[in-house]
Amino acid sequence: MEQSEIYIKHYINARNVLMDLLYTIIVSTLIAAFLTFTGITTKSFIINLIVSQSFGISICSMIMFLLWIFKPKKMASLVCIVMIGIAGGTLIGLQIGSFVLQQIFSITLMQPEKSLFRAIILAITFGIIFSYFFISISRLRTSKEEIQQERIKRLSSEKETLEANLRLLQAQIEPHFLFNTLSNVLSLIDTNPTDGKSMLVDLIHYLRTSLSRTLPDQTTLDQEMDMIKAYLNIQKLRMGDRLHFRIELPDAVRQLPFPPMLLQPLVENAIRHGLEPKMEGGEIMIKVAEKDDFIRIEVMDTGAGFSSCDKTGVGIGNVRERIRLLYEEKGRLILEENKPNGVRAIIEVPKHDLQSYHCR
Repeated sequence: MEQSEIYIKHYINARNVLMDLLYTIIVSTLIAAFLTFTGITTKSFIINLIVSQSFGISICSMIMFLLWIFKPKKMASLVCIVMIGIAGGTLIGLQIGSFVLQQIFSITLMQPEKSLFRAIILAITFGIIFSYFFISISRLRTSKEEIQQERIKRLSSEKETLEANLRLLQAQIEPHFLFNTLSNVLSLIDTNPTDGKSMLVDLIHYLRTSLSRTLPDQTTLDQEMDMIKAYLNIQKLRMGDRLHFRIELPDAVRQLPFPPMLLQPLVENAIRHGLEPKMEGGEIMIKVAEKDDFIRIEVMDTGAGFSSCDKTGVGIGNVRERIRLLYEEKGRLILEENKPNGVRAIIEVPKHDLQSYHCR
């Protein structure tokens, strides 16, 4: 982008125009004080202030007006317009200063030619300083805007990467479960057709629930638990009396949005590494509770315990990574001993983020 275009972009913003006029007033006041206390002029501070403000505001306004009208595209055109603005603003400022002093203080600025020439030279000099100062401010503001735009682009790119990673993590779970279940259905066709048919019905229900929300990429706690229940029904047909399960889901949290397939790996891990290794099997309990601004979901089993828990497998790693991507440090997965036996997997996520999950 041309530097002249940067300057024009700066002055399109009304807020920046007002800020620059304020800077002009402040700098003009400092100039008046400088001229008074250094003895460069013999006038009082009030007279120097009025003259300085007249020159400063006139030059600043003239330059901004010319930039707004002509909108130069090249640096040479910008310099030309600034110089014209300084000259025009100086003449206008001289007239305004003389008029104000004449009307308010009955002072006439009819000075000798040498003094008048010196005043004009001072006005032009300070006008050039003003112009350089404001061009520098313009560049600084534009640089900040470009940095902000670049940051927004980077955040947008990171968000797209996050969404892609989440879809990939979810996609890793579903085929794995599907193939295992189809293998179980195939084995039941010959040995127990009734159970095989029942398992197939639950699988169809599970897939219908899962695939129906693939496009919106969201679900609710109620829908997620419905899918988990279908999954557990499939596993119960396979394990028989070796598997029992309970689900506690309060009505107050049923409709909260929830990431799809986030609980299923924990339930699968509890069955595969907790209950299956035990001859007598055991029980899985899923409990959802609301505490302050957090939702706490516990997946507890009475299985073999930590010794057989797959704490570093794909399923657990998948859950940890998805929680990190979705909630950063505000969400967590905890694995602990479920006394007297088994493992307790706990997901804690902020309730507010659950409610805004569908906006991600």
